[in-house]
Amino acid sequence: MAEISLICCLPLLLGCLVALSVHGEEETPFARLFDTGVASAQPWADAAIAKRVGWTLVPEDTVDHKFSGDAVLLNDKLVVVLRKQGRGAEVHSKTASGLKHRATLGHVGVSSPAIDSLDALRIIENTSGAVMVEATFQNAGPVALRFRLTTGEAILEIRPDENAKSVNVQSKTRYVVVPDFFGDDLVFGAESFRGRGLPAENFCLNLLDGGDAIIMSVWQSSVQEAWLAAASKDAADCSSRIGCLKGKSIWLAFLESPGLWHVGNLSAKDEPPFPAKWRGSLVRENGVADSWDMDRGPQPDQTAGKHQGPLIVYPIDRTSSTPLTATCPTDVMRNTLGVGPCQYILAVEGLSAEGDPTPNNVMNWVEKQFEQKKEKKAADDIKERLEQMVMHVAHARARIQRYGEFASQVRKLSAGKPGSDPFLSIVDDLDRFVKTGLASAASPERSRQLVTEVSALIGKENAFASCRRFGEPLRSIGEIQDGALARCRMAVRRLKQEGRFLATNPPPETALAREVQQLAGQMLQKK
Repeated sequence: MAEISLICCLPLLLGCLVALSVHGEEETPFARLFDTGVASAQPWADAAIAKRVGWTLVPEDTVDHKFSGDAVLLNDKLVVVLRKQGRGAEVHSKTASGLKHRATLGHVGVSSPAIDSLDALRIIENTSGAVMVEATFQNAGPVALRFRLTTGEAILEIRPDENAKSVNVQSKTRYVVVPDFFGDDLVFGAESFRGRGLPAENFCLNLLDGGDAIIMSVWQSSVQEAWLAAASKDAADCSSRIGCLKGKSIWLAFLESPGLWHVGNLSAKDEPPFPAKWRGSLVRENGVADSWDMDRGPQPDQTAGKHQGPLIVYPIDRTSSTPLTATCPTDVMRNTLGVGPCQYILAVEGLSAEGDPTPNNVMNWVEKQFEQKKEKKAADDIKERLEQMVMHVAHARARIQRYGEFASQVRKLSAGKPGSDPFLSIVDDLDRFVKTGLASAASPERSRQLVTEVSALIGKENAFASCRRFGEPLRSIGEIQDGALARCRMAVRRLKQEGRFLATNPPPETALAREVQQLAGQMLQKK
């Protein structure tokens, strides 16, 4: 995966090196570390950062340097300032119009309302490939976060120590999106959702005010919780928090482009700022959205009473025409978690297997054998992979059936009890997703029938076209199951977070909320 990512990034890296030779040191993509010489009591202004008056470059490989001023990590995408008199890392992003402060992040204790004050700085790594500085924060005990910036990446990695509780990300966020690559997103207004947990397992998107930037937060373990904190003194600021777990990294990716995300209806004249797979999410009640790929057709009708929120549009994935300089959420997934959307959902559901025997992956390989007229020689491999695919379809169906059993369990538990309405509403959605996933068109029997037809083509003349014809319904089975699994899992995550939130209410609602929260947590963990 790392080799693939490096190959993909080579054209961009070479382009940056060309820019370096033309424009000088300012454009270098390499990671560097500076000492400002003076410890500023106030955040550094964008203009002052650009000038770097009095700053000293810490020589490469030097890790014993003692900072006389503030520490600054930078590359050609980001500038990360760690002020001795500050409360965390102040991140400035390099945009077409210059530097812009995008977020301030640091450590927050269990009951602390604000980011802890910074206490000490120590260099951990200092090469052209990556710089990393450890920041110790004033807390009840020693707490440290390590901030790491690599060459040419608009991604800041945070490595918490074993005593860290949570990382706070303060930004000017308008909406928070929990993307579901195969199902429907959750979209929350930052102001209205403060103080509640996010039903997110590994990532969320903060859509920043102005529409030209997105911060994607990624955390390594699905056990880590994420939530929006209480309102700060600045009503325009939103504080999102991510729980820390020993040995697990947190990443913040800063996506930049004019018109990167849009709120409100689109007209025929509206053009995206760059080619990509653009996603539309029309928000319904409780933050649940109807989501779709914009290139697959018109948006759903905004029926009165069904949709209560706005239409949110943003780039979810790249296409063959997407410029190398553009970054999409799926790129960030691969660069941090090391997986794509399909691999991710299969992994969290316990359905990942060696060789990735999904219908799409298997049929891509099988069709290639037919196209190159190698199917006779590869006959045994073709039959083996097709069999693995049928088994995968059966396993996915069993998991969807388990979601149906879980829905019945929650419905029975909630029947007639005070405070059950929020849970039953989500269970209604879950039942609907299960029904779609168990459709006869996506059954193991149907996949077996189609696989038999494909196997019968081996050795026949001009069989490639027929193979592709059977491949279409097989891929459709995979799409139906992927969508059902994603939507079912999101519904259970909503139940878990709703239970957690309602558990703070007075009895008797508390007992039911805790039971639902526990059952949902078990369902998410059981593979």
